[in-house]
Amino acid sequence: MSKLRSILVLSVFALVLIYISVTGFQCASAEVTGAKVYMQRQDWVNAEKQLLKEVENNPKNDEAWFLLGYVRGEQKNYKGMLEAFNKSLEISNRFEKDIANFKLKYWVDNFNAGVVYFGRFQNNRDSVQYIEKAIEAFKTATMIIPDSASAYKNLAYSYLSKEDISSAVEPLQKAVELSKEKDIDAMKMLGKIYYDYAYRHTIKFEDPENRKSISVGVNADVVRSAFGNPDVVNVIKQEQPQPKGKKPTRTAPPQPKVEKWIYQKYGLTIELENDVVKSITYAGQTYQEGSVSVVLDSTEFYAAREWYDKAIDMFNKVRNLNPSDEETLAFLSNAYINAGRSDEALEAFRSSVEAHPENKYFHYNYGVLLLRAERFEEAIKEFKSAVEIDPNYKEAIYNLGASYVNWGVKLKQQSEDLALKQNLEEQKKYEDMAKEKFRQALPYLERLTELDPNDVFIWDLIGKIYANLGDVEKAEAAFKKADELRNKK
Repeated sequence: MSKLRSILVLSVFALVLIYISVTGFQCASAEVTGAKVYMQRQDWVNAEKQLLKEVENNPKNDEAWFLLGYVRGEQKNYKGMLEAFNKSLEISNRFEKDIANFKLKYWVDNFNAGVVYFGRFQNNRDSVQYIEKAIEAFKTATMIIPDSASAYKNLAYSYLSKEDISSAVEPLQKAVELSKEKDIDAMKMLGKIYYDYAYRHTIKFEDPENRKSISVGVNADVVRSAFGNPDVVNVIKQEQPQPKGKKPTRTAPPQPKVEKWIYQKYGLTIELENDVVKSITYAGQTYQEGSVSVVLDSTEFYAAREWYDKAIDMFNKVRNLNPSDEETLAFLSNAYINAGRSDEALEAFRSSVEAHPENKYFHYNYGVLLLRAERFEEAIKEFKSAVEIDPNYKEAIYNLGASYVNWGVKLKQQSEDLALKQNLEEQKKYEDMAKEKFRQALPYLERLTELDPNDVFIWDLIGKIYANLGDVEKAEAAFKKADELRNKK
């Protein structure tokens, strides 16, 4: 490709010399003739002075504007070059083909320079001036030929190498647009940036500083200290019971003071009785005991959702172009989940599995979503389908085992809850079911030790499962193997 570009550049330069030699002395003004002489000497400064005199005296001279554009290009004044070329084209299209060739020449010059500088920076990351020069070269290339997707794409990658993520977005968007949404690499990178933006907003939203806890039983001063004065205070009047018949012989006891404090900003309602919190209503649920963690600012939450939605849109487009790209499918499923769109994710991947039953990645990612939803039986079915397609698909084999383990853990928890309720018959039933799920996990986990005998995590997990099954000898053997591997590191 570089050889082809070099030939192209030489051909374009040859056109310049041919043009000057053929037209150099044909009915031209003294200024144009003088400019051509300077051009043959490559004295670009004096050539420009002559041509500026000509266009000042004869602003409709399309040839003078054309030559002025070329002379400025040779001086790397590309903005001035484009202005001059555009003036020539406004007057006539006589030099349209030549202008296109020259633009291509200077585009190639700058594009190739950007590639060289980028390579130098990659070889020496301490030399920041190289990446700055690469950025400038690619920016110039996009200015010269604005519909060049590759220049925008390389500009974006240069910004990313500099870790200037925000500046990479616009050129990537332009590259995607110019490729008519067919450039998978640019679209994936843009999707990853959107995902990264969303994740950063999520981190800020989940920052402990963005939350305040409030507990049932604390007094009103604690509430005010945490959230300030309420937006609305509703006083709940208590009906005083009136005895029938005779008048009361003594005064009825005073009724408690009951108030509802409403904090509209937080979606929080607190009911107090005699200035003590009796109940807390937050996020659609009412709590009459314990503590509630209240989000102070939801701005970051909604910003994250917006960026996750953009990431989902971009990764879906990539998936349509390349259904087997495992990385894209992983980002897509995570973005759906983090955006609170799990149901959409399940439906999207279910449809993909139906449309492409031979695609192991669709089965796998659909299985991951089902596993997260604790739909263990369905998840196992999808992971088994993925392993049938590729018997050495480690991730699917692992998640097959993990599905049985998680299913067993859930059954064990239910067993323990039943024990607390003294329902021993049901408790024994759930305990046996939990052990059966643990047993079903073992063949898949042991298969992983064949594919990767040095995976400490898997040996530890196998040891824990055998311990839960009461097989002390096998548990100790697995733990011993894990310890040996740890000691080797």
